[in-house]
This record gives sequence, C-alpha cells and structure tokens, in this order.
Amino acid sequence: MSEYEFLYDATLARLRTRCRWAGPLVALITLLPYEVIDERPQFLWDLAGELPPAGLAAYLAPAVAGTLVFLGSYVCRRAASLAILVLAAMLGATLVIRLGADASAWDILALPESITDRPQWALLALALVSAGTVLAARPHARRLSRFVLGGAALLAAVFYLWPAHGEAPIATIVRVLGQIDGDLPAGLNVGFVFLALLAAWPGIMALLGLLHLRWPPSDGHPVLAIAAIYGMPALLGTMLLRGFMAGAGVSWFVFLGGLFVLGGLLSLLAAAFEGLFEGLFAPVPEADLPRGLRPRRAFGVAGGVLAVVLGAQAWAALPPEKGVDWPLQPPNDAGDVLFGELLPAWDAARLSWDRRVRQDSSAQAMVEVKGAARAMIEAARPIDARLASALESLARESSDLGLAGRRWNALVAGVNEASRRAGLPYYLDPTAYVFQTAEGLRRHFRVRPYRIDRVRRFAADGDPFATLHVTRLDVPSGNDTRLGFSRDVQPFALVATGEIDGFQVDLAELASADPPRCSDEAPGLFGPEGAERCGLLLAEVLKRAGGDLAPALVALTERHELQHQIDGPHLPLPALVLKRLGRYNERVQRRASRELSAYLAEMLTTDAPPQLGLIHLYRFVLTSDRGNELEVAVLAFSALTGRPAWEADGEVDRDALAEALEELAALSDDALRARVASAWADLYGRRVAAIEAVDAAVAAD
Repeated sequence: MSEYEFLYDATLARLRTRCRWAGPLVALITLLPYEVIDERPQFLWDLAGELPPAGLAAYLAPAVAGTLVFLGSYVCRRAASLAILVLAAMLGATLVIRLGADASAWDILALPESITDRPQWALLALALVSAGTVLAARPHARRLSRFVLGGAALLAAVFYLWPAHGEAPIATIVRVLGQIDGDLPAGLNVGFVFLALLAAWPGIMALLGLLHLRWPPSDGHPVLAIAAIYGMPALLGTMLLRGFMAGAGVSWFVFLGGLFVLGGLLSLLAAAFEGLFEGLFAPVPEADLPRGLRPRRAFGVAGGVLAVVLGAQAWAALPPEKGVDWPLQPPNDAGDVLFGELLPAWDAARLSWDRRVRQDSSAQAMVEVKGAARAMIEAARPIDARLASALESLARESSDLGLAGRRWNALVAGVNEASRRAGLPYYLDPTAYVFQTAEGLRRHFRVRPYRIDRVRRFAADGDPFATLHVTRLDVPSGNDTRLGFSRDVQPFALVATGEIDGFQVDLAELASADPPRCSDEAPGLFGPEGAERCGLLLAEVLKRAGGDLAPALVALTERHELQHQIDGPHLPLPALVLKRLGRYNERVQRRASRELSAYLAEMLTTDAPPQLGLIHLYRFVLTSDRGNELEVAVLAFSALTGRPAWEADGEVDRDALAEALEELAALSDDALRARVASAWADLYGRRVAAIEAVDAAVAAD
C-alpha cells in the first residue's frame, strides 16, 4: 500500500468514526428542551402542536440530518462521497432551519435560539482551519491546504464584518472591550475580556492557520486542528463550570448538551472537509479506490434531494398574506346576543371547568360547559350555518385539556373566517394565559369578542394591508387597555375604538387640569423637568383638535399598528438599539426595535398632529423608571435629536429627554414629520413605507 492510499484510508476511517459518534450528537439538538421556563423544560413533544409545518420541519431537521450521517457511514465506501453526504445533510438542515425559523417568527411560537442562533460562517471557518491544518501536514496535499486555509480566513472575515443581527461581530468585540474600566470590579473586567476572546476565537484560529502556509506542521495530528474544533466548546465550558458552582439547574444541563452538540458538529464538519478534499484531489488511482458511489454522482443525488426538500420547505414557509376583504352587514340583535353574551358565557364556563378539572373531577362543570356550548351553537344556526359549524368545532375540540396554542388559534380563526364569508361584523381574538403551578406550566385559552365597526384597506408601497376598527362586546377585565394590537400571523391589525374613547376622555381631563399635565401619575414622578412642557403641549393639541382627540388617536393607532404589519418579525436591529440595549438578549432588542419603528411611524400620519405622538412617548418618561416602554421613548427621542438620552453609565438622562421634548415640540407639523421620516430611514437603512387608503372605509352601519 502506497503512502497516498494509507492516508486516504486514514481519512475515510476518521470520517466514518466521527459520523458514527458525532451524527447522533447533532441529532441530540432535537431532543434538547425547546425552552426552559422557571427551570421547567418544555420538549418538542409538548409543543409540537404549536408549531407551523415549516417550524416543525426545522426543529426535526437536526435529527434527520444526524441520522442520515450515521447511516451513511455504513453505506458510503468512498471518502469523497461520504463527505458530500455529510455536507449536504448539514447544509440542508441549516437552510431548513433558517426557512422554518422565518416561518415560525410569523406564527404564534418562534423557534428557540438553541436551534436558530448558530454562527454558520464562524463554524465553517473553524472546520476549514482544522481540515486545512491536517492537509498541510501531508506533502501531497500541501498546495491544496493553502486554498483551504485561505478559505477559512475569508469566511472568518465575512463573519466579523457582516452585521447578521444588526451589528458586525467585530464591532461587538470593540464595544465589549470598550466597557473595560479601571473603576469597575476586576471580575467584571475579566468577564469583558473573556467575552471578547470568545467572540474573537474563530478569527484567532483563522489567522494562526495562515501561519501554516509558510510553516507546515510536521505532526499528523496538529495542535491547531484540535484547538480549532474543541477550543470554543472548552471556552464555553468554563462558563458552564461557573454555573455549576452556583447551582446546577435544568438550564445548566441544556447548556451542557449544547456544548456536546457544538463539539460534535465541528468535528464532523472538519472531517467532512478533509475527506472531500482528500478524496477529490489525492493522487490515488481510480482502480485502487473502493467500489461505491462516485463523487460526481453523489453531487447530483445530493443536489436533487436538497432542491426538493428546500423547495417544499420554502413553500411551507411563505409568510401570511396581508390585507382582507371583509364586507360588513349591519350588526343585529341576534349577533350581539351570540357574540356579546352566549359566547362569553361559554368561554367563562370552559375556563371554570378547565381550572376545576385539574384539581378534582367535576361532572357538573362539564355539564355547564356543554349547556353553554349548545346554547351558543343553537343561536348561531339561524344566523349562518357555516358559523354554527365553526362554533361547534370550537366547542368540541377545545374540550381537550392538552389543547395547543396553535390549534386554539386555528379553531378561533375558523369562526372568524365563517363570519367574514357571511359578512358578519364580529371578530373573536384568541388569547392564552400561561402560568406556573406545582405540576408545571399551565395554559388557559380564552377569546375576546369584538364588533367590527369598520374595515379599512391600505396600500403600503403597493402591498395590501388592512385594519379592523372594533368595539369590545364583553366586559373588559380592566387590565386590557390597548388602543390597538397586531399579530404577524393575521392579515390585519385592530384598532380598539372603545379604549380610544376612554383614553381621549382621560387626556382631556389632564389637559384641563391646573396646571395641565399629560400623565395621570403624580405630576413629574420621574421627569419633573418635562412634565410641565408635556402638559402644555397636550393642551395645545387638544385645542387644535377642537376638544376631541378621538379621531387623531384613531389615526395614530391605525398607523402604528399598520407599521407592525408592514415590518413583520424580521425588522433589522438598528445600531442605536444595539448600543442602548446591547446587554439584553436579542428578543428584548427586537421587541424594542419593532415598537420604536411603530411609535415613530405613527407621527407620520397626516390625519393627526405629530406632536400627539411626542406626548404618547413622553408619558412613558413621566410614569416609568424602567421597562420596554421607557426604553422605546429614550431611543425615539435620541433618534429624533441625534443625541443619546442616557448617561455614560447607562442611566436614563431625564434632563436630556426634557430638552429633546422642548426642541421637537417647537417644530412645525411638516418639519417634525420630516425629522421623523429622516430618523426612521437612518435607523433602518431604507425609506419608511408610504401608506395610502385604497378605498373608503367600509362601515357596518
């Protein structure tokens, strides 16, 4: 056996071995808890009904890919063919996850970060460093190793310079190092250095790999190849050790499982790249290679399968269509009784039964639920047969205590679709209450009934959108004071006119006080400097509106909720948001970014004074000392003035916010709207969508 054949066999053996232990590790991702809430794991089988088909496929993708890799190690007899299978499986899983994550973000339950948050460029760079270093130790592959190591450096550069989440990783490293301060505790500064080292690790490995272009390793198992694979899991393991010393909870074990998965994934990719390049370019005669699927045919088969799988996933992951055609008939007594009395009665009976049956068996509670359901369905039959059928399905299938959120939403959506087809001016809003019990997390599902007063259709840069103006039919619980709301999965946003009427009465009373104020809290509780100016501004706006702010509040709310519909879940993270909220997780950052976009956009409507939007934001400054709403106000005033409204230590600068309010309130309507449009474009890198009404509002009466 020649040296080349010996090395080829060693490469194939290493790849097979890693497929057999790392393949199952990759599949382990699917078996890790979907999320951990209050140290209670929620697994895939607990939440499978919550996920859209594309999301479920994404969550199962690692298990399928890991299984294929494991089985392929027993079937493929050539190194290149097995490497192609491994890389195709990993590529397919990555793209299926990406498409599924996008689809799930539009739905009611997003995929967890343990599945979606994988820095692919960095992982590929580390795998190529390991493979290139091993190849550099082989004289016949030394020239090839230069391209592999150069490719690793290129991918590392892409990773550090490409702002995948709104901020380039190189900027993150600079920002973290910039927080080192001699006045801070030593442990905190060490933590900053450690985080910077962790983020810089792929780049460090790629740069060290370039040294082998001139000084090839002499050992067949180079230290750099080992460090490139296991260095990052080891660094993360030190964080795990600190967590273990503080007390090992469920999250600790989930993190441990993630480290094993990461190590296995890097090992598998490194061996696959080594096998691919060695198998394709090693000078081993074709006659001396084992029989099996040739690389060219393996590429064709893998490409065909990937095309079919990704095409199906892309179709399943299409975002929901926006805009709705809902012709409305006038409301009637029968519909008001059904949606305003009978349906809430059934909803309350079901909730009571749900709570009682988890504690003790209650036949009487079930009798009450069935009686309420029967009354509801019988009342619906004369109104519309399809509506009665949809309500019957809702009542029957919601008797399952294990009902999933997505299934509940689908059942309620069936009722709404029946109402829409019949032109009935009624809408049910599905909601779920999640709470902790001694037995684990519990979810109660409820509906809020609304009467649709009017439907408005819009075009935003040519794309259709819609809003429903609604009035609550049941008695509000007192904690739902939203002026409007929007869900990405729905084709429309809602404007709650009843809540707006109550809010405008409250504002009118505040503006009429002596002195006028714009908050119902203690005057100037958290911002005395701007409280008086905000009150005077509210009084001015109320005077301009002729004493009735309701139409202006409706216009602002409608534009706000439309912006949520336009933005969707994939709105970019502005640098200003990252600068202010960099210490928080991405979920907090994205929520702030979306609200920032909507609060700025609402000031662009020409049907309301933009100063009313300033008042809306400044109320958060006056009534809050922390929280998302305060952060959105801080970000909005910072963006509009070009000056950060916070101190060097991160504390909110309320003096700066008062100055910002004074500056912006002095602008004319057109000047303020121009300032808002410019700030929005600077934040999100594009022009804010222009919205126009497609037709006159369709009213139910």
